Amino acid sequence: MLVTVGASGCSQDSAAARPARGIVVDLGGEVAVLKDLDSKPEIVGRRPDATENLDTYRLTDPRQLRSGEIVGIRDGGAVSISPDHPDHAVLLGEATAWFPAGDGKKLWTVTEGSTAAECGGQELPQTVRAKFTVTKRETSGRPSQQVVPLPCGVEPVAETVHGIVAHQTTGDPASAGGTKAETSVVLLNKDGTAVARVLAKGATALASGANRVVWRLDDCSASTCTKTYDTEEKKTKDAPDCEAGDPVGVGVLDPSGRWYATAVQAAGGSRLAVLDLDANSCKDLGEFPSLLDGDVDLEQTLAAAWSGTNLILLDQRSGELASLNAPSGSLERRDKAMSITNGAQIWGTGNRVEAS
Repeated sequence: MLVTVGASGCSQDSAAARPARGIVVDLGGEVAVLKDLDSKPEIVGRRPDATENLDTYRLTDPRQLRSGEIVGIRDGGAVSISPDHPDHAVLLGEATAWFPAGDGKKLWTVTEGSTAAECGGQELPQTVRAKFTVTKRETSGRPSQQVVPLPCGVEPVAETVHGIVAHQTTGDPASAGGTKAETSVVLLNKDGTAVARVLAKGATALASGANRVVWRLDDCSASTCTKTYDTEEKKTKDAPDCEAGDPVGVGVLDPSGRWYATAVQAAGGSRLAVLDLDANSCKDLGEFPSLLDGDVDLEQTLAAAWSGTNLILLDQRSGELASLNAPSGSLERRDKAMSITNGAQIWGTGNRVEAS
């Protein structure tokens, strides 16, 4: 079933308007590839013996780089996976978190050290419990040539083409639930050794890609809580309006920094929308069963991943699989629900294409 939601940007005939093909999915313990949305899943990574209740393939924060490799965290290390051989992972190094490098071809891994040992008696908010170091890596697993210890109280979250985006803890205001960190969203200098620019105070970064950062004001209940910052223009704007409601929770941004998929609060439950941050518009993709349960962070409800300009969605509750091609505005839904256990993840596709 093909549903046309709208059209913008590239034509249907351009490379960026191609539908998703070669979709790589973790079905909750088995890795499968679908030639297209309605194909029967081909199991390429079978469930190991005696792991019926475990998912040994599961990745933390799986994303596909512009270069095509799928990256995530598994067993305390960052791994790189080719969509052509998704059952095989290359260990890149120790990591508690990771994010793509600004060029979309390499990545940064994040490790944590002790503030007591590494911050030299500096006066820091009590919620600062780790000293972070980032290491730039290639997906091939070659040794890294760039290791950057970040300033104390600064936690990296992403990289734009103009530098690393981070949360800087500035205080510990008391709250009803106890002590809560107060953070600013900041852009570090080229070397990552100091804060170059404060993008927002009392805020949390939601996503970042290319030259754009999406962030949200903390303790905000207005319709303009979600903002975007353009590192080229050095300007902050309100997120585009959606008829169905206001953006809520944590969404996912495509590698070009143009399209942001997010839940929007609507009467009767949340809906899914994609915000076009270049055109300042909103595409309503409708209801998905998992979003109606109340959790509005996409990573917790919908297995959602960008592969170039294609957004692939797998509903954790219903097994519904769908794909949006952002440039053409075409939303395609699989006719038959997927059979999943222990949750599921979308890792990427074999025909990743970029915006024109």
